Amino acid sequence: MPGGEFLLMASLVDIYAKLRTLCRDAGGQAAWGKKAGVSPAYISDVLNGRKPPGPKILAAVGYRAVTIYERDGNE
Repeated sequence: MPGGEFLLMASLVDIYAKLRTLCRDAGGQAAWGKKAGVSPAYISDVLNGRKPPGPKILAAVGYRAVTIYERDGNE
């Protein structure tokens, strides 16, 4: 990639694991949510797969959402 940058792709499993670790280290979902500016209910929804992680959670765990399109070979 230009400038020597590279992409580190993560799965939702990686993001959930990091979020769980941050919540545990902060003393729980409420404590971490207060620091990150998100509600404990939203964190619970993300960790239980009811909602996707949004920009605040992604930024706090060191990721961002990227959309990639590729050709499927059918023309």
